[in-house]
Amino acid sequence: MRATRLFSVMSVLTIAGLLTVPLVAAPPVEDHHSMTAKCVKVVDGDTLVVKCDHNVMTVDLVGVDAPELGQPWGKEVRGFVRDMVRGREIQVVVVKDGDDCAIVRITVGGEDLSQLLAARGLAWATDDGELKALSDKAQSSPCGIWMDPDPVPPWEFREAIA
Repeated sequence: MRATRLFSVMSVLTIAGLLTVPLVAAPPVEDHHSMTAKCVKVVDGDTLVVKCDHNVMTVDLVGVDAPELGQPWGKEVRGFVRDMVRGREIQVVVVKDGDDCAIVRITVGGEDLSQLLAARGLAWATDDGELKALSDKAQSSPCGIWMDPDPVPPWEFREAIA
């Protein structure tokens, strides 16, 4: 009886151990640098200055392009982002390192900032994935920038003033 019970306990432990091996040994889905930071400045709706430890860097949000400050909605979007990150800890995942700044995904309070901007109609999606679907839904509502009869994308605005 005792040997059977010992065998049963050992079997359960072995199976439990085998079930956890793939979780522990599996490589991360994305090999991006992640850090906890504080936002020290919101430059505009998609550009922030963040501080992690003693390092300060300028970052751009991945997948979205928000109106420039001189455009309709520019200051409102910057205010929205400022309200989202002010005084809060943010999670920053570097998607791509750049010369002047990094392209990042920012999560604040468990919410992805790029997704929030796209879903609320506060930025143009610059990819064809989930952000584009969120932006399209906001445009069909319409809300945010999509309430303007003919919103000018920020890249066209920048080109016109260059």
